[in-house]
Amino acid sequence: MITVSIKDEYAEILSNFGNLESAIDLALKRYTIEQITTKIAGLKQKNLNYQNKYKTDYFTFCQKIQQDETFINYIETKVEKLWEIDLSDWEFSYQGIIDWTVKLQTILLV
Repeated sequence: MITVSIKDEYAEILSNFGNLESAIDLALKRYTIEQITTKIAGLKQKNLNYQNKYKTDYFTFCQKIQQDETFINYIETKVEKLWEIDLSDWEFSYQGIIDWTVKLQTILLV
């Protein structure tokens, strides 16, 4: 557990609404949920941008680049020569959505 300082004016006001520690825990929970949902929204937008750029979802794209040389040639000549850089960022976004969603679910269930 980490100890943090709370400005006196906040502590005084929150004390009027009940247990100060409970109020701070609730405030931190709400703030954390807000931050995580903002993060997930940003990652989903990046994921959507890549889906639109490559006209497929991440999972299908990964399958095609492993199995279909024609697809890779098409991507390199018509869409993006440096698609591997996009793939790395896309993977980060895709996995980030999963990871942050798990964290959000964990916080919501506590």
